[in-house]
Amino acid sequence: MLPNIPKSLAKTLMKTWPIYPRKDNLSLWECFRHEVFIQASEEDQNRIKQQSALFTYDYEKQDGFFDHYFPNISSKEFYKKTILDLGSFTGGRLVHWVERYGFHEARGIDINPIFAEAGNLFANSKGINATFDTGFAENLPYASNSFDFVVSYDVFEHVRNIEQVMQECFRVLKSGGKLLTVFPPFFQPLEAHLGLVTKMPALQWFFSGKTITDAYIEILKERGREAYWYDREDSELAEWERLPSLNGITVSKFRRIVAENKGWNISYWGKDPILSDGRKAKMLVFRILRKLFVLPARLPILEELFLGRICCSLEKNLAVC
Repeated sequence: MLPNIPKSLAKTLMKTWPIYPRKDNLSLWECFRHEVFIQASEEDQNRIKQQSALFTYDYEKQDGFFDHYFPNISSKEFYKKTILDLGSFTGGRLVHWVERYGFHEARGIDINPIFAEAGNLFANSKGINATFDTGFAENLPYASNSFDFVVSYDVFEHVRNIEQVMQECFRVLKSGGKLLTVFPPFFQPLEAHLGLVTKMPALQWFFSGKTITDAYIEILKERGREAYWYDREDSELAEWERLPSLNGITVSKFRRIVAENKGWNISYWGKDPILSDGRKAKMLVFRILRKLFVLPARLPILEELFLGRICCSLEKNLAVC
């Protein structure tokens, strides 16, 4: 039998620039699968949960999601309003938003009960009026017309049915409410979400999702016991996946989804190129490099490759509500 050359090449490239995640990296949800957490006492588990929430709280405090991605929105718009953080992880980000902007009511939701437990513990420790729930974005457990803002950061690329998620966001927003969403398009070279194994960029430009996934799984198997806590549970891609945990959303597809719902008004569309976000973006070398991608990020087709993140503010049209 002939060797699988594409898989072998993809695997070689991945191993050329490997990464080995640290068990104390509290930005990774996988840290809750590590024996350090699993075998800890309830008291120590709660401490780890709150440490994770504090990490995201401090990160948001330093970097400022709204300041960076939505400079067109005045912070005064948030005062006494209701907000849903869709994909809230362990809650630190939402707690800071309530603290800084004065939201009247704040809810966060994510798919793992541990995240809700962490968020509620942290909010209580801070004396902040924020509540965290467990559920899926395709079926939000909230009444229609509940929120002034739905905010989602680096989540839409992971959902199973993005059309249904968009419908749910529309449903739970009040008339005139806004969906603020930020997420990387599928072909953005730095966001293949293979960061538990490799830093090699743009693999999805050259290889199929199956080829990359097969190589990814083989590397995890080679790492053996040390990778148990971040190993992928399923060796095959699910029907909705284009890469592990990624649904393959592109700029053009997202535009089509928005256009098909006549109730959305686009009030803002960001154009920042790759290398524009994250703490490394402040380094001089990245500030220089990203200037090369400003024009491609604004051109049809090329934006699929060089737009850093789809950054969009959608308003629920009063006329159709």
